[in-house]
Amino acid sequence: MPDVFISYSVEDSEIAQNLYKSCCSLQINTFLAEISLSPGNHWKGEIIANLKQSKWFLFLATPNSLKSDAVKHEIGAALALDKTIIPILHEVDYDEIPSWVSDHQGIKMVGENIDHVRNLLTKISDKIKGDKVVAGLLIGVLIGAGIYMLAKD
Repeated sequence: MPDVFISYSVEDSEIAQNLYKSCCSLQINTFLAEISLSPGNHWKGEIIANLKQSKWFLFLATPNSLKSDAVKHEIGAALALDKTIIPILHEVDYDEIPSWVSDHQGIKMVGENIDHVRNLLTKISDKIKGDKVVAGLLIGVLIGAGIYMLAKD
């Protein structure tokens, strides 16, 4: 199950793959269609399933992605599914991205701001790891309570 879904235009594959590699280097389970899709599978269904499963939605906002119907559909789904949306702007400004996503805090991916993108990914990684620790503790508590109830009977 992916923690992060990257939405991008195939014309920006190199940038998207670098973002994907950065996520993977931080042990963030990430979905990037051109890497994550299984050959022969129904790709639209697989994209939707992975989008539903992810918590974080990284929108790689570029001149190409702003023209992509597929990216617009993914953003619409992310909004409807109440995902945490983070626009990552490359060669576009905030006033160029759609109004229905521009109210989400984003990051410009230029020059010195590349460090901000890395910092953002590190924060996401820390949050995911923290969420998984809490989930693990809750499961442990539930299992412990179940064992206690069985032993009590």
